Amino acid sequence: MGNTENEIIRLKELIGKLISSHENKTNLLNELKQKNSQLETENETYKQKLKETEEKTEILKTAKTISLSEEDKTAVKEKINKIVREIDKSIGLLNE
Repeated sequence: MGNTENEIIRLKELIGKLISSHENKTNLLNELKQKNSQLETENETYKQKLKETEEKTEILKTAKTISLSEEDKTAVKEKINKIVREIDKSIGLLNE
């Protein structure tokens, strides 16, 4: 074979390797795009969960802030009992 024929064979082999390499890299790129899409979806899910958790935390902080002490609870119970007694007394007067 001549020198030109050897060069053509060598070029064909190189072109085949380049095509194979390109196909491998294209497949890898597609896999990475799919993985990226999956991770973006997971990221959105985690962002939503974080937002929900932050909202729950704010609710708990608010509830803790407005929660009553034992003394306040006792005072509220006494007021409620007093109002109930007054209502019972009024009902009794209406029934007479």
